[in-house]
Amino acid sequence: MAQTIKIDNLDCLCSSSGSKGKIAYILYPMDMLADWIEPAAQEYDTTIVVVTGMDWQNVFSPWAAKGVPKGSPDFKGESPQFLKQLQQQVIPSVESLLGISNDTTRTLVGVSMSGLFALWQWMVCDTFANIASLSGSFWYEGFLDWFMNRPVPAKSGKAYFLLGNQESKSKVKAFSSVAENTEQIISRLSTAGIDVEFQSVPGNHYSDPIPRLAKAFSALY
Repeated sequence: MAQTIKIDNLDCLCSSSGSKGKIAYILYPMDMLADWIEPAAQEYDTTIVVVTGMDWQNVFSPWAAKGVPKGSPDFKGESPQFLKQLQQQVIPSVESLLGISNDTTRTLVGVSMSGLFALWQWMVCDTFANIASLSGSFWYEGFLDWFMNRPVPAKSGKAYFLLGNQESKSKVKAFSSVAENTEQIISRLSTAGIDVEFQSVPGNHYSDPIPRLAKAFSALY
């Protein structure tokens, strides 16, 4: 049975298959995962933790930037603080309560801005062995330059990316670069020897959230 663990401002909805060797943290805004999490944990034989309650606009932005679309609040760039909260509070608390050892294999799954965060943190630390970025916001100001101009760290895990084939056709100019930027990111990871998989799927940014999440878990597990 799923249980909710409260950690400061965050709600962590947890479900386990009984396996102690794998755990996936999902940074996802959709309440519909409450019905998905238990059967998914059994299907993929892993513990799944859905983390909600974040200030979505700011904790997944790696540095301050102008708001998008125009007129939106600016991004505050609070990813470093949120990563520290995951490392020092969320992971130790959740895994201790669930009886999971520190050497378990961790996966981080994000969508949109949290998909951006998933790749950003993978480049700066080794907390998560695997990542999945669904419709990652790789249009974010300065991100592609930052990514292309730093060394890709050696990784033993896998990186999975998914993008809707209509996403780059957005009327918001900033979003139109997402397909090209995603392609460049995947190419560089692959060249660096990373085990990387990409899927282009029908639809726009908000299409088919649960089937897309299932594709990510099927690829990683």
